[in-house]
Amino acid sequence: DLYAASIPEMSGVGTSVIQVTATDADDANYGNSAKVVYSILQGQPYFSVDPETGIIKTALPDMSRENREQYQVVIQAKDMGGQMGGLSGTTTVNITLTDVNDNPPRFPQSSYQFSSPESAPPGTPLGRIKANDPDVGENAEIEYSISNGDGSDMFDIITDKDTQEGIITVKKHLDFENKVLYTLKVEASNTHPDPRFLQLGPFKDTAFVKISVEDIDEPPVFSRPWYLIEVDEDAKEGSIIG
Repeated sequence: DLYAASIPEMSGVGTSVIQVTATDADDANYGNSAKVVYSILQGQPYFSVDPETGIIKTALPDMSRENREQYQVVIQAKDMGGQMGGLSGTTTVNITLTDVNDNPPRFPQSSYQFSSPESAPPGTPLGRIKANDPDVGENAEIEYSISNGDGSDMFDIITDKDTQEGIITVKKHLDFENKVLYTLKVEASNTHPDPRFLQLGPFKDTAFVKISVEDIDEPPVFSRPWYLIEVDEDAKEGSIIG
């Protein structure tokens, strides 16, 4: 028979996983013939089995799903109290480590570079950045924000929930003649931190984003829609009148 069980990664030593049971048709009242003893044939040093109850327990601390997710444990049940001459049978237990949020997000690089034409309207996306998190599901969900920088008023960052990326966007109208380079300090943080693992460090990371503003050839613009100039009737040809 096959058993299947799961247990959260990073579980403490001695955490119960599953109980396997073997039955013996011999008369339990007659000596040790029907007394079954359990032992582990495959799965050490990660798991152990209680010889009397058949309860499988963790035997190593801090087993990480990111290092290994699946384990196959083979348990032997032997009658006659496990003594020589007893009959035995085996069963296989497939054990899966489930994910917990024990890994913070990490940017693969410390800085990013983007550019924007000064004519880009607010809301224009300039590029994407992504922090990596080896966890899965909600444990890998990330929220991006701008924590500092001289461009925090001019740009924004939006979290793409589908790709777990941060999208840098224009927030206000840019002016090349006013400022050509901005710097943002961007933060990526887990949205579902696990209090049990907060001692492993802050579940967030930061990176710098530099954005250069590109000049656009702008047409000349009159400062007024119309002008009124008075000219003396005897003004000479070529005279400056305004």
